[in-house]
Amino acid sequence: MMPPLIARIDGRKLTLFEGEVPRLVLPLDQGGRHRLVVADSSTAQQVVVALERCGGVAVLPDSGGLLGAMTVAENFALALRYDADPDDPRDWEGELEAALLLCGLAAQRIATLGRERPMNLERTERWTTGFARYLLRPPELLVIDRLSAGLARRQADGLIAVEAVYHRRHPFRTALFVDLDSHELPELPDCRTCTELAELAENP
Repeated sequence: MMPPLIARIDGRKLTLFEGEVPRLVLPLDQGGRHRLVVADSSTAQQVVVALERCGGVAVLPDSGGLLGAMTVAENFALALRYDADPDDPRDWEGELEAALLLCGLAAQRIATLGRERPMNLERTERWTTGFARYLLRPPELLVIDRLSAGLARRQADGLIAVEAVYHRRHPFRTALFVDLDSHELPELPDCRTCTELAELAENP
């Protein structure tokens, strides 16, 4: 049985431990894409839970992470105003529209999107909409959980291209892709490191 996974941030780097053994070390404030390949969904879930417990880490699941019982507009109002300075003069609505345009959504679609419920959106549009909020409020580490699961290669490649906007807008923020081990994994351009957790667990 695999020892528990624990993530810690110390000295501007995040380390994921398997028991007492470091399995992944990510520098923060240096930007870039990284990939962690795991053997199965159970391990992926343990990784995501461990990472999510660290302050400054946000997880973007394959569903986009929006609350299905609320409209898209209500989701964004909650996410963008949570813990925000009430005196912040930023035009969140205008910035959100600009972020959605950067993600490739058409202006006509953006005009109607706010009234939709996430559960009624196509998977790729739901993910893109959820992703857009992190363009506006970027975490120290953005964890992208199993992006390509259940998608055709063309769809996965399209979302990876959308994610590139994050690095152009926030060049010093780090993103970690957590993926299931598969020969069909899409290429991750400009990936700085690729760690295989299952392989490391067998060869400490």
